[in-house]
Amino acid sequence: MDNLTHTLIGLIAGETLAQTIPGSKDGLSPETRRGAFVTAMVVGGNLPDLDLLYSYRGPSTGTLGYMLEHRGYTHTIIGCVALALLLYGGIEAWIHRQRLVASRADHLALLGVALFGTGLHLAMDALNSYGVHPFWPVQNRWVYGDSVFIVEPLYWAAAAPLIFIVRSTIARILLSAVVVAAVIASLLSGLVPHVICLSLAVFIALMVGIGWRGQERMATLASAAAFMVFTASFVVAGQIAARRVEAMTRMEFPSAHTIDHVLTPMPVDPLCWDVLVLQTAGDRYISRHATLALAPALIPANRCGGFDIDRPTRVPQSAAAVRDATAIRWREFSMSTATLVALVVSHCEAAALMRFARAPFAISAEQDWLLGDLRFDRGRKSVFGVIRIGKDAMDSRPCPWTPPWEPPRAELLKAARVQDMAMP
Repeated sequence: MDNLTHTLIGLIAGETLAQTIPGSKDGLSPETRRGAFVTAMVVGGNLPDLDLLYSYRGPSTGTLGYMLEHRGYTHTIIGCVALALLLYGGIEAWIHRQRLVASRADHLALLGVALFGTGLHLAMDALNSYGVHPFWPVQNRWVYGDSVFIVEPLYWAAAAPLIFIVRSTIARILLSAVVVAAVIASLLSGLVPHVICLSLAVFIALMVGIGWRGQERMATLASAAAFMVFTASFVVAGQIAARRVEAMTRMEFPSAHTIDHVLTPMPVDPLCWDVLVLQTAGDRYISRHATLALAPALIPANRCGGFDIDRPTRVPQSAAAVRDATAIRWREFSMSTATLVALVVSHCEAAALMRFARAPFAISAEQDWLLGDLRFDRGRKSVFGVIRIGKDAMDSRPCPWTPPWEPPRAELLKAARVQDMAMP
């Protein structure tokens, strides 16, 4: 998820923990304790993204290092625990420097909050289709939640009651701006139907009313309840969407073998989903792209907000050999599995990309090949997730360093045993 959302989730969690975990008379004052909880959750909720300091290299086609290194070691259980201990050490140093008196219960609570903060970051990142690999070094496979959009304005809206709780005037102004931006961003993105945007605005008005008229505890718990309800709604809707996609692909494409499906809900809208179904049929690797409507009587697939599957993309897609319906619309891309395997065997950059690419593709581009991940092919100019390699039998460029992540599509490469190649 984006760092603004992580920050707001940390704010909601910190305020909720301060309201619900009892303090002690011989320890920190309630206000100091509350400030420490909120700070630990906000900072801890962003700490795992410290890997951006070395993984981000700007919006260019040279993003292979970013793909392999972001959400890497700092996005594992071990990494999050290590970061939480560093955060806890910083809090303890601050308490000592301020000559504050903290009880044993305070120390334990602060340690727990630091662990919860970094762990919550990992859990939220695990909910979308980008993926994490939390169990390194015991298990190096990617884990995908396929449940929550990577930027979700509903979480911004959930923080609305806290406008009246945060102490700083600047914080109130910034939080108010973020809540307003939730509606504006939804309208301008083109990903959210107008009726859903209107519902979001009404919800924000109700949450602001709770914060304005209610006590601090009521406002905080309302924010926490909204966060949990939204998360649960998307997770449940994702499970329903997955079952429907599986049933539809069995019915519409009975001769193909499904190896994975990638599900992404539209922002603010758990009823509309962007779908990639990855299949094989004979020697062909096929990606079927669809828009799925869970309640087509309310919002049919052709009126779902989101990524228009008819929009021209870098990877050419054609109409699938099935009829579109009110519940789903299909487009597809296919290529020779042998071609993909040959490229990966002969180019170590392609092999490195396969440590990340969940929905790989390869297309001819003049004197080169373009390889990338269909999850991020959103237009002819989209560059994220794409690398360019020469059509020579063997690429002469130095091989990139690669982390130990298991290739998500190892089954496609099994014949060439690419996942067992010695990587420098």
